[in-house]
Amino acid sequence: MKKSEAKSIFGRGLQLSNGIVVYMYGDVNCSTDDQTLIVQEFGNTFDAEQLCYMALEKLKITPLVAPLFALAHPSLESWCPPNDKIPCATNCTHKFVLRVRFIPPESMIVELPRIDSKIFDYLFQQIRSDFINDRIVYRDSSIGQEHLLGLGVIDMVRYGKQHDINLAGLRNLNPHDFIPASAKNNFRYFFDKQRLRLNFKPHLEKQHKQYETDTVVNTQLTYIKSIADYAEHYGMETFRITSSCSGSEATIAHVKPYDNRYPGLNIYQGKVTWIVLHICLLRYIFALA
Repeated sequence: MKKSEAKSIFGRGLQLSNGIVVYMYGDVNCSTDDQTLIVQEFGNTFDAEQLCYMALEKLKITPLVAPLFALAHPSLESWCPPNDKIPCATNCTHKFVLRVRFIPPESMIVELPRIDSKIFDYLFQQIRSDFINDRIVYRDSSIGQEHLLGLGVIDMVRYGKQHDINLAGLRNLNPHDFIPASAKNNFRYFFDKQRLRLNFKPHLEKQHKQYETDTVVNTQLTYIKSIADYAEHYGMETFRITSSCSGSEATIAHVKPYDNRYPGLNIYQGKVTWIVLHICLLRYIFALA
């Protein structure tokens, strides 16, 4: 994932100089209040896992699926261990992002709407945010602009179905809200923006007709699959390990139960790698849910 500060995506208009903030994903028209958990119980200390439960309560997602969530640091480069102690202080602000852990295989994702439609929608919004903000690394470097724009069209159709907007209304939406930041750079000027709208129009009409009788969930699944099929190490958790034996060399743990080549727990120290174990953790979590 590319490094990016959370403030460019989350908490627009939010001014906070102390306490704990947990940013959450939402649709393009969600308010800041809906996307933010603010804790200002000064003097108290919270476990990261406890903050996850508090955020899920605000989202009205069942606690049964809480193990599927964790807190990531705002850059999304590393995660916060569940037992990490986070003080709520008046002289600083601790910021995190609530994320679904890993990205399960398609066979598990299709079961999520049955388990809890809210967690499925949250996963969709998380993947959508990563796509829009260029946080996904693709295995196939040949993926071109046409594929990315096609996903934007599918997302626009999904948005229309979810918010009861007809085809005429969709034509008035700004395509820039549905395509990655990198693609937007090719359509910065007036004539380029008009060209983008003209290119979107026939595809939008075609996709709208194709998904007209389909459900919102199936449209979301198409979107997720079209991204996940090409993603490299998507959903991998990265932890920085503190050790008195490692000296100045950083030790990094990568948790990736669904990696195509080396699923499991990988530990890196410098250029040395240990593949510690192979795991299928989420299979048990989904079975319990």
